[in-house]
Amino acid sequence: MKVILWKRYLALLLMGCVLGGSVILFTYGREMEQMMLIKKSLELQNKKLYEENLELKQNQRVYRKKQETVIEDVRASVLTADQKQPLHATIVVQVVDRVEKDLASLKGKKVEQVAEVHQVLHEMLRRREYILSDRTTVEVRIKTVVISRTLHVFVTADIIPDDVWQKIARNFLFLPPYISI
Repeated sequence: MKVILWKRYLALLLMGCVLGGSVILFTYGREMEQMMLIKKSLELQNKKLYEENLELKQNQRVYRKKQETVIEDVRASVLTADQKQPLHATIVVQVVDRVEKDLASLKGKKVEQVAEVHQVLHEMLRRREYILSDRTTVEVRIKTVVISRTLHVFVTADIIPDDVWQKIARNFLFLPPYISI
């Protein structure tokens, strides 16, 4: 009898292990199946979104080509490499400011329109003279124009030497009177 009891307990233990293992496998199998379905749906959504993204990029390219580009900003740069004596920084700043103010009217114009009449820009700045705040006369010549959303103008500036008598006369004309009336 003892032999049979021992075998019975062993059989019950093995049946419990098999039953518990099958319940665990069934539960985790169902969970794994749900995860696989979720993975498949996410892959399909990802593919759909990727195709939609490509379509939007293509539409954006077409829209950019159709869109009329306008000049948003005007920049000027003074080139000083070919001069014997470099210009003072204040002169460069004033020349850049004056050139940008002169070309400010081109903001908002279509790039194609400005590109068609680029010769007008060359004529406008071919030999432009500016009188700066310290009464120095500077001659500006255009070198290069880059036309895009930002109109970038490269110019050279040369100081025009004044006659000494003209400087003296100019200084005397702008002196405040000593005696106020």
